[in-house]
Parts: sequence; C-alpha cells; structure tokens
Amino acid sequence: MLLATFVATCVLFVSVVIFRVYRSQRLLPSGPNPIPLIGNIKFPISRLDKFQLWAEEYPEVMTLRVWGQNVIVLNSFRAASEILEKRAASTSIRPQRPMCHELVGFKNTTSQTNDMVQHKVYRRLFLSALSQRASQSFWAMEELEMRKAALQMLTTPDKAKNALKRAISAIVFHVAYGYNIGTDGDSFVKRIEHFMGIYQRLLRPAEFLVDIIPPLKHIPEGFPGASFKRTAREWKEMKENIYEEPFQRVKRDMRAGNALPSFTQHLLEEFPDQKTTTKYSEEHVRLAAGSIYTGGNDNNAASVQSLLAAIVLFPHVQAKAQAELDRVVGRERLPCIADLDNLPYCVAIVQELFRWHPATPFALPHAMERDEEYLGYVLPKGATVFANVWAMTRDQTAYPSPEEFIPERYLSTQEDGSIKLKSGRSALAFGFGRRVCPGVNLAEAVAFASLISILWSSTVSWPPGTENDPIEFETHGVHWPKEFPISFKERFPDAMELLRGAIDVDK
Repeated sequence: MLLATFVATCVLFVSVVIFRVYRSQRLLPSGPNPIPLIGNIKFPISRLDKFQLWAEEYPEVMTLRVWGQNVIVLNSFRAASEILEKRAASTSIRPQRPMCHELVGFKNTTSQTNDMVQHKVYRRLFLSALSQRASQSFWAMEELEMRKAALQMLTTPDKAKNALKRAISAIVFHVAYGYNIGTDGDSFVKRIEHFMGIYQRLLRPAEFLVDIIPPLKHIPEGFPGASFKRTAREWKEMKENIYEEPFQRVKRDMRAGNALPSFTQHLLEEFPDQKTTTKYSEEHVRLAAGSIYTGGNDNNAASVQSLLAAIVLFPHVQAKAQAELDRVVGRERLPCIADLDNLPYCVAIVQELFRWHPATPFALPHAMERDEEYLGYVLPKGATVFANVWAMTRDQTAYPSPEEFIPERYLSTQEDGSIKLKSGRSALAFGFGRRVCPGVNLAEAVAFASLISILWSSTVSWPPGTENDPIEFETHGVHWPKEFPISFKERFPDAMELLRGAIDVDK
C-alpha cells in the first residue's frame, strides 16, 4: 500500500512538472535552468553573487524554473518600473502557495491578500499611522530607544548587536501596540523572531512539495507522507498566537484606561465613529498591526546592523557625518530626528545604506494575473515575479563603484556652496507599484535616529588588530551582516552623561 502510494505520488509529481514546462514555453525570457524540465531544485535566494552575474548575462529579464514553476526575475530598474508599476493592474497580486496561504493561513494578511478591496482598506489604515506626518508622533520614542542603544554600545560594545536588536524590537512593537519590552527583550519577541525564519521559508517558490503539487493539500494529516500537514497546523497556531496576544492586550489596557498610544489603540478608539466610506473591522486592525511587527522588525534590524558595517568599513564617511553633527547640533545637546532638514549628509548616508546592502534584496514576490508582453517575451499568467533589487543597486551606470559607500550620490552642490539632497526615489528595496512597503517612513526614521545617536556620541572603529578582517553578509530572505568585531569610544567628555540625562528625562 505504501509503495503504491509512493509510486503514484512520484508519477503525479513528474506529470505535473512536465505539463507545466511544456505549457509555459511560449516565448518565455531565457535564463539559467541547469536541469532539463525541472530547471532549478531551489530558488537560490542566498546566492546574491549568482543573481548579479545572471543580471549581467540577462540584463533586463530572465526566467528561472523551480521544479517546473516559472519565476520571472526583473533584473533592471526599467523592467521593474514597467512591469510592476506601469502594468500594476496585471502584477499587483501575490503568488498563492498552498503551504503559506491556505494551510498556515496567510491568505488574508496585509502583505499577502489578493483581494484588492481589502488591500485598499489596509493601505488606508497604514496611512493613518505611518504616513510621513503621522509617523512623526513616534519620533521621541525612536530617539529614546536609539539613545539607550548608543549608551549600551559604549558601556558593553561586545553586546552592540543585541542592543540594536532590542531597540528595533522596542520601536516596532511600540508603534504597533504601545508595548514596552524589557532591557533584554522578552519571550514574546523571541517567539516572533523564531517565526520570522519560518515565514521567509513559506514565501520561497517550490519550498514545499504541496506547493509543487497543490492537490496534496487535501490528503489527511495522518496519511503517509503528509507530515507537512501537521507542521502547517503547528505553524498556523504560532501565527495566530503572535497576532492575537498583543492585540488582546491592547484591548484589555483600553478597557482599563491605561493603553499607551499606538497604531492599534488609535484605530480601535476610532472604530465606532468611522466617517470614511472605506470601513474597516477589528480583524483588519489585528492583521495590520501584526504585519507592522512581522514585516518591520527583521528588516529594520538588518539595515541598522549594515549601517554599523558601513561606518567601520568607510571611516571617512563617519568623519564627515560627525563634522556635520558638530556644526549643526554641537555638543551641548543630543541630535533629534527633527534636525534632518539641516543634516543632508546624514540623510544621504541613510539613502546610501538602503542601496549598499538592502535588507530585502528581492523585495516581496508578485504574480502575473494575466499574460503580458515585454521586449518580445511573454510573461505568462500565474508566474511568480521577483524584482532583483540587488542587481539594480549594482548597476554601474546608475551607481558607479557600486561596492563603495558613497553618500554623495544623493547630494548636489548649490551655487552658494551648500549641499542639498537630490529629489527622487532612491530606496528600491521597499518594493514597487501598489505593493510598495507602507513602512518606508518608519524605516527611514529608525535608521536616521540610530545614525545620529551613535555617531554624535561615539567613535566607531575596528578593535586593534582586526582592521583587515572581512565583513561577510548572509541572505535568508533578509540580508544581514554576520558577526564582526567592533569598538565604540566616547567622542568627547560628557557624551555618555548627556545620553544618560536624556534617557532619564524621557523615562
């Protein structure tokens, strides 16, 4: 019986792969597909070097086949703008994977829903709390958490990574729920961090057999070979707990009259008196709040870790930023996010950070809702679409010397000798079209707050004897620097005391 089941499954699997391959050969863009029929065993998301080389060979668009499934990779900014923005009506949906969307239950979440009516509701909710103006209400809290991190890095530099991760978690959790986490984080935050690794796996093409053969989702959990059903059930319970626990906590605090301001608190308070035509439910608020944390924590933490790597590798950038801080802010007070209009070089560092090592080198995948023609190729309905942000940020025409960290890319010199930020969008990693990340303003504010807090108070460098150590990065959905040695020294007398004073006042 088991042998017959195994053989039948294998035959079905091979048949599905062959059918998909032959059905989809209509003028597809070419691409690297080493195994006949199947193409690639895995979507090689961790091999950014491969994607950069492939982008040189296929400079506009290419096709990867992953177990016979078509994955369209857009290798140029021109292609991404055309396909994901100008043709957004055909490419705004997400690929629906049985494991992720049906069995684990991400189908209706904010970043994954394909119901465009619901998508508009979510976008309005995010606009209410995360727009450029609305997000300013969180600036003081973001400054406080980054000052805590800056002080901890001066006192215990070996715990710099933990200090930054805790600060990011505190900021994102406070924005979503008004929830304060402890000095070392808490168990709930650690549970979320664990689940984010699972979530990144769920989004990869053909990661699970049921994504390749969708009818397998109907087999009973106890059936031979159906262990994925039990895994999916366990992951679904984890997901529901992560979304539900903090949401219910805010509701309890509101009933007790001691809820802190947050995205959730604001929307629940407004809920009975909605005056707009786009109505939302408590379930919309619950899912939107959960996505602020699940979508923002790792990405922001990775960006700030990459910022430290840039500061260590390019000390002349640190020196220029500190000169600007001394000139504009001085040493009598701490810098604030509100100083950004007068700190163009520091703002340019943040823009260059998002280009130099983007936290999401492929952003989130889109899917083709209908066939589209591009440069004589057919991008077929049902194909998964990735923007190869990594290759775009390595385009030597747009970004000469792309491996160098050059904030001046985003600055222009005025007739009076002053410098000014260039206009226009620079952060490709936040996505394209109707699915662009709604947390752009939060991410920019967090990176800026970390930069000015650290560089105003500290001189950051290699520890003695480690100057030539390479800094390696790894990508598993999110792009991080691996652990590297780092030293923090107080820049001037009383810097630490001023940090402590500001932290005590804001408690």
